[in-house]
Amino acid sequence: MRPGSRYAAPVWVSDGGQPRALARVSLGAHELDGSKREAFIQTLVHANPSIIPMNEIEPAYAPLISVCRELPTEAGYLDNLWITPTGALVLGECKLVKNPQGRREVIAQGLDYARAIATWNYEDLEEHIRKAQDGPKGSLWKLVQDASDLDEAEFVDAVERRLRASRLMVLIIGDGIQEGAESLTAFLQMHAGIHAGIALVDLSIWGGLEGGLLVVPRIPMRTEVIERGVVSIDETGRPRISAPAPPRPGIASGQAVSLSEMEFYDQLAQRRPEVVDALKAFVASLAEIGVNPEFRRSLVLRWWPTADRPASAGYIDLSGAVWLGDGYGSANRLGHPGAGERYLAEVAAAVGGTVKSSKGSDRRVYGADGRIVSIGKLLAHADAWKAAIAELVAATTANAQSDNN
Repeated sequence: MRPGSRYAAPVWVSDGGQPRALARVSLGAHELDGSKREAFIQTLVHANPSIIPMNEIEPAYAPLISVCRELPTEAGYLDNLWITPTGALVLGECKLVKNPQGRREVIAQGLDYARAIATWNYEDLEEHIRKAQDGPKGSLWKLVQDASDLDEAEFVDAVERRLRASRLMVLIIGDGIQEGAESLTAFLQMHAGIHAGIALVDLSIWGGLEGGLLVVPRIPMRTEVIERGVVSIDETGRPRISAPAPPRPGIASGQAVSLSEMEFYDQLAQRRPEVVDALKAFVASLAEIGVNPEFRRSLVLRWWPTADRPASAGYIDLSGAVWLGDGYGSANRLGHPGAGERYLAEVAAAVGGTVKSSKGSDRRVYGADGRIVSIGKLLAHADAWKAAIAELVAATTANAQSDNN
């Protein structure tokens, strides 16, 4: 490695305990030209989709299931297509990106693919996939059915909703993607109505092992989504893009959101549409007490008592059930279990429910109906719930910070 390189060489320790620093391999320098190098990466990520760190990029888009390579679209041939068990689509473009101008061009190309695919319905998507697979090779549903908790009709509907909303994830994947200071916002502004998340994924490749290569993923740029246009569906079922509505007071125009946040609220709306707006308002109100949402497959009510010690007041799953035991668990880990006990007791009292212990130290709040308390029940007592969270945050944060002093 040359001085000043942005890569730290990994060290391989053999069975005999002898460490060996690996050497960076630049595919294409000698053994592969540029097109073969891109083909190598394309084949690698298709055969091994888990090499892409989707849990770090967009947790709602994991795990990836490979669908096809060289998908034909009106914008050209997309290198890779993946889908998730919940019907989310991930597009991959594998390119050697040597400079900022090349990076801009590749990102624009990826968004062009997203725009083209967003004009399709489910049948169009499957037809194009069959073309990429060179003939009938089975359905999308057959690819995911063993990993999905949806039935086939729900899965098809989930894919259709994402196509209609133009909500897709775009990955630019390469070997040697450089850091870049420019924001991705400009690209998204040029593609109004395409709710695409973008991430750059750099696969550094290392040699020095007997009989193989080590591939290490890195994320130079993470995803962001900017609401720039309004998508409506015309009588033919195709999306129509119009200018965004004026922002509501206190909401900035072009505010960035994550695809995982969009995914969570979209899936919750399929099960509990009546709670979505109230939940968004409640979550936004928690910022004033230092609690912010963390969107994964669920919505985690997260705060940080210290810079290196995360805590949670509970999480809301896609069915609308609220699991508050994390509040007690966080308080216990921070050395203040009494604060956790009070938190659960206050919430249970507000909804007329009870606190019960399960395995180990787990605590759960049940409603008066004997079921895990629902988000609808809690939002009906939002002020009391927020006050209980505020007390939990204040008590545990003070305790954790005093321990650090």
